[in-house]
Amino acid sequence: MSGAASDPLDRGTVIGVLGGTRDAAVRRSGVLVPRATGWELDWWIGADDRWHVPAREAAVRQHLVDGMPVVQTAMRVPGGDAVHRVYGAPVADVGEVAVVEIANESPAPFVVALVVRGASAVDLGDATAFVDSRSALRTPRPPSRWAMAADGSTEEIVTGGAASDAPFAPRNDRGARLVAAFLYPVAHRTTLRAAVAIGTRGLGEVDPAALPDAASVARGWSAQLARGMRVELPDATLQRAIESARAATVLAGQAWKPRPDVVAVLEDWGLDPEAATAWGRLTGRERRRLGRRSPPGPGASWAVVRRQADRPDATLLSAVRAVVVRETDDDIELLPDWPSEWSGQPIDVRDAPTKRGAVSFSVRWHGERPAVLWEGPDGVRLTAPGLDAAWSTSDARGEALLRGAPRPA
Repeated sequence: MSGAASDPLDRGTVIGVLGGTRDAAVRRSGVLVPRATGWELDWWIGADDRWHVPAREAAVRQHLVDGMPVVQTAMRVPGGDAVHRVYGAPVADVGEVAVVEIANESPAPFVVALVVRGASAVDLGDATAFVDSRSALRTPRPPSRWAMAADGSTEEIVTGGAASDAPFAPRNDRGARLVAAFLYPVAHRTTLRAAVAIGTRGLGEVDPAALPDAASVARGWSAQLARGMRVELPDATLQRAIESARAATVLAGQAWKPRPDVVAVLEDWGLDPEAATAWGRLTGRERRRLGRRSPPGPGASWAVVRRQADRPDATLLSAVRAVVVRETDDDIELLPDWPSEWSGQPIDVRDAPTKRGAVSFSVRWHGERPAVLWEGPDGVRLTAPGLDAAWSTSDARGEALLRGAPRPA
């Protein structure tokens, strides 16, 4: 066996860096798939009891650190977890790399196998593995053992204890069937960090020890995204999904050929630098169609938003935008829909861009009646049909106590 292959239907979570040109996907099992290469990087753990392959283990959990593009995959091993984190980091000479951290959060040492799958050529020079003639994987120290085959036997060699500690023997395979496993002992409560190439320029001079850790990268993403339209909701799960979707949409907009709907969402959420860059990569036809797009029609609802929340991406942001601020020919609707279970709970929307200017508002409560505080462009009629179908104003800023939406029978 060569280890469980990636599920082709698992599109994974995209990681990269803000303003970057290359990215990669992280599958549900933690497999890293750089978009620009033909190979992928898997991970296995040799614990006291046996070898654990995440793609086949039941006790594998994955989430985003602070909702940002830092993917954490935890797998149970005796007495604790092996915790795998993947994220993008900027590097001066090659643009960006992926960082893979594997922490031993168990009371006993284990062995990490970093597994390159689908290569045409593999070589090893000290602590750097070269894949398809480019530096692709670098660790702080050379692997203690290794195994490689093109016939699907790499996992059997490793799990059978037959990995080699002899000098590495480079190999080529025209069918790109090479699977190479590099083994590293990891003491308990310590972490192995590796730099992984996700572009076509290799790793350059990057030192894995000098790269930022996962928590720092998550904080950096949060700080960078504190702009454009911001929404604060009383539902913590939905709030986290929206923050994740903002980061995912920024990364999607950095693609060489971004989807027009992604560009539209970047514009609608006021992420102007990313929207401008993505706009320049659209075809002329796509730009014309996007320039003529109509605002979403009536019928937006929080039920639609919740259905989209399982996949936090541009589609979720589009649904949220339609249900918090909707621009029509005659006015701007604030909260065209209001979920009854949020009665008594606050909402804040800041700097929502419209064709007439930015709109901000908050909802607070006086007993059972909502109060709206707003700031918007001069001379524009504002309504809040989800809270009070009869209310409207043309004042640029103010505060009003509304009747509240009728309760469901």
